[in-house]
Amino acid sequence: MAMSRDLLKDRVREYWDNKPCGTGGVRSEEGSIEYFEEIENHRYNVEPFIHSFAQFTHWHGKKTLEVGCGCGTDLLQFARAGAETYGVDLSPNSVELVTKRLDLYGLKAEVREADAETLPFPDEQFDLVYSWGVLHHTPNPPQAVEEIYRVLKPGGVIRIMIYHRLSWVGLKIYLLQGLRRGKLFTPLSRIIAEYQESPGTKAYTVKEAKRLFSMFSALEVQPILTCYDITNWRGISPPKWLVNLFSNRLGWFMLISGCKQ
Repeated sequence: MAMSRDLLKDRVREYWDNKPCGTGGVRSEEGSIEYFEEIENHRYNVEPFIHSFAQFTHWHGKKTLEVGCGCGTDLLQFARAGAETYGVDLSPNSVELVTKRLDLYGLKAEVREADAETLPFPDEQFDLVYSWGVLHHTPNPPQAVEEIYRVLKPGGVIRIMIYHRLSWVGLKIYLLQGLRRGKLFTPLSRIIAEYQESPGTKAYTVKEAKRLFSMFSALEVQPILTCYDITNWRGISPPKWLVNLFSNRLGWFMLISGCKQ
C-alpha cells in the first residue's frame, strides 16, 4: 500500500530533523561558530556554483524567501547582503540551528517552521524565492511550486535547484541500489525514492522540470555537473573522457530560473 502524503511528510521531517542538511561529517561542536564555518566552507567548496546562481548580493534591499533553508548557509548570505530575508523549513531542529546561527553572526532574518506546500505568507510578497535541493523531497512538488508562484510578486524571480534523474548520479544509484540488488526492471524513479536521502525523494528529466515550472515565464532549466557525478561511489565512477564528452548534460543538479509575469 502506498504511504499517505501526511505520513510521508512526517518521515521526511524526521529524516532532516535527525540530519539537518549540510551537517553530515562536521566535527566542530554543534552550534559553535566553528561548526557553522565548517559547514559553510564545505558547502561552497563542493558546490561553488551556488554563488553565481543565487547572486546573493543582487538582492540587497529586496524581499527574499528561502524555501527549505536547512541550517541556513545560503540564507545567511542573503542576510549578509542586506536582503529582507525570510526562510522556512519543515524541520524544527533546522529552524533552531538557523536561529542560533543568525544570533551568533548578529544578522536578522525571519525563519519559521513551515511546509513548502502551505507557505505561511500572503500573496505576492517576495522579489525572490530561492530553494536549493528541497522541492524534490516534499510529497507534492506541484503544490509547492504553486505556493511559490502565489507568494512571488509580479516580476519576481525564482532560483531553484532540483535533482536530475538522467545523470551520472542517477546511473550510480541504479547500479548500486537497483542492479546489485537484482532490481533490473525497477524504474529509476522508484529506486531514488527508496534509497536517496529522505523517503520519497524525486528526480526529474529536463522535460518534466519544464512542465513542473511551466507557469513561470523566461524559464531556463540547466543541468550542471557536480562533484557527486564524478567522484567514486563504492567502486563506481564514470570515465573522465566520457564525462567531458557529455559535460553538464548528465549533471545531477538541475538549475531552474524564471519569473512571474
